[in-house]
Amino acid sequence: MRITCSSCHTTYQIADEKVPEKGAHANCPSCGHQILIPTGGAFEDGSEFLPGEYSGDPGHTITFDFQTVDQSSAEVSTLLKQVSEQSSFLSDGVRYHLMDVRNGQKFPIQRPEFTIGRSGCDIALSDPEVSRRHCSLKIYGDRIVIIDMESTNGTFFREKKVLTAKIEPGERFRVGNTTLKLVMERDQ
Repeated sequence: MRITCSSCHTTYQIADEKVPEKGAHANCPSCGHQILIPTGGAFEDGSEFLPGEYSGDPGHTITFDFQTVDQSSAEVSTLLKQVSEQSSFLSDGVRYHLMDVRNGQKFPIQRPEFTIGRSGCDIALSDPEVSRRHCSLKIYGDRIVIIDMESTNGTFFREKKVLTAKIEPGERFRVGNTTLKLVMERDQ
């Protein structure tokens, strides 16, 4: 479920299985304001929880670390199983590159599977918050899967710390202090 702080309007993603049965309160890491977290099943359709929509009685106040991995083990297992059953490939007539969103630097991609890190990787970033071997990406034509390689500071997608995620071309993800996106350009 997605929750939004009523004070600073920062949105967070929380796996339903991490929320206590009666819901809870947590402090927003951005502003410190107390956030109501409804029960895990209250928003099963994936909709966003906005303050004032939920009338349930939250059981207690919890310390919720919004920076911990917020993916269910089932979600991770399912995606990794799908990845292992398919062969990665680059589409014919398409040029791929990763782009650093902040400075526009482009990193050409020549293979459907590659690693990102500070050193010893296919794409080396000069970001001290990036681990030596931070994450890997696998390309399946126009679908991309990112897999964190037990990095120290984590891999983030849609403001959510993930172990693995399926992303679309043009969507952004963050490693350390570097925000990247995969760009596909069709040959003319």
